[in-house]
Amino acid sequence: MKSSYIENNYGEVFETLIKCFRYPLAVELGVLDGYSTIHIAKALHINKLRWNVHGRLDSYDLWEDYPYRHGTMQDVQKEIEKAGVSDFINLYKGDAFKVADIYQDRSIHFLHVDISNTGDVLKRIMEVWDKKIYQGGMIVIEGGSEERDNVEWMIKYNKVPIKPELESNLIIKKNYVYGTYNAFPSLTVIYKKFDYA
Repeated sequence: MKSSYIENNYGEVFETLIKCFRYPLAVELGVLDGYSTIHIAKALHINKLRWNVHGRLDSYDLWEDYPYRHGTMQDVQKEIEKAGVSDFINLYKGDAFKVADIYQDRSIHFLHVDISNTGDVLKRIMEVWDKKIYQGGMIVIEGGSEERDNVEWMIKYNKVPIKPELESNLIIKKNYVYGTYNAFPSLTVIYKKFDYA
């Protein structure tokens, strides 16, 4: 299984977030080989056993239509079945920005984004998905550290870095608090505050 998350065991972070907050609806944009998908689903399974919280994960990817590094839906489905969590995951083919229309406002508790993230991607994610996120929910993105902003492809293709976008994004400033796990590739947790007004 390929994932830049494996080396620093980010699967445990995904599981801990889902278990601690007992989120019922998770959405994932970008699957690759299913590493994060399986860890999120394992936590959903534990929440069902422990707390009777019936959760699900809807995972979207372009699969073979993505011109760069990608997995296949069939291979990921096999990994999900092998892990025993297929009851908690729906795999779909879909564009990360178009599938937002499927969901009602404030219906998503946990959104994981790993789609060749850049500052521009983060900006668009916030514009499209902010209204879909439940207050007390979170957006978790791959990246956010200075090291991740300086990887070869970000420099070579002159991509907008993520960290400055995190620091300056008006939607994040108004509605969220965030923190970044800096171990490569880094992972940023963007938590949606409650609006008490």
